[in-house]
Amino acid sequence: MLQAEKLTSSSEKALANQFLTPGRVPTMARERVPATKTVHLQSRARYTSEMRSELLGMVEPEQDLRKRSGVAGPRPVDEKQSAAELDLVLQRHQNLQEKLSEEMLDLARSLKTNTLAAQSIIKKDNQTLSHSLKMADQNLEKLKTESERLEQHAQKSVNWLLWAMLIIVCFIFISMILFIRIMPKLK
Repeated sequence: MLQAEKLTSSSEKALANQFLTPGRVPTMARERVPATKTVHLQSRARYTSEMRSELLGMVEPEQDLRKRSGVAGPRPVDEKQSAAELDLVLQRHQNLQEKLSEEMLDLARSLKTNTLAAQSIIKKDNQTLSHSLKMADQNLEKLKTESERLEQHAQKSVNWLLWAMLIIVCFIFISMILFIRIMPKLK
């Protein structure tokens, strides 16, 4: 632990802290957490916060140097203070987890409402589409029947019209010949 404190960067300190053994874990609920475990957790939290502040640029270089230069000897650890700090860190983590769970619930609720709204819109669109398809099928059937009727009518009228035109042409031809014969020539 002392060698980890002498390292220069907080990332190296955190890495060295990971390799340290945290001590014995209590097996019973009434058993107290050993001091080595408490010190290990506190140092891990401190190194993590230092690393976070370095990454986010929140620590000023002078303060960082003062922290590092003051680590020449072992730090006296007040057990009550360390327990209070540990409780504070655990409380912060619990609050953060509660906030995150509330946000996740809100997001899940909004996702559910959006999904239900999209579902109703899609159902309406499907109903409109099926209605349009039925109407298109009905119109296609009507168009087929009307086109058959028109074709039959066109065939009947063409035959009748053709015969009528032939009769009219023949009548005009015969009347023209008679007109020419009956009328005298003009001199």
